[in-house]
Amino acid sequence: MKLWKRILGGITDSPLCIACIQADETPKHVLLRCRGVAEQRTAYLGSLASLPEALGDLGSLLRFWSELSWLE
Repeated sequence: MKLWKRILGGITDSPLCIACIQADETPKHVLLRCRGVAEQRTAYLGSLASLPEALGDLGSLLRFWSELSWLE
């Protein structure tokens, strides 16, 4: 479920990322580019340059997703 749907209760069908409202909310966007979750991303995943790098530490990735409520 998209982050914006959890926050807004599904009121909107917008594909925009609720954290930055600048791009579609895709896993790649959230993991590598979104400024709205940059602090959490850096805390859990460090500074990432690529998607394979982001997927390299499954434990940290799951903690990051949990922080964003993606696992609920």
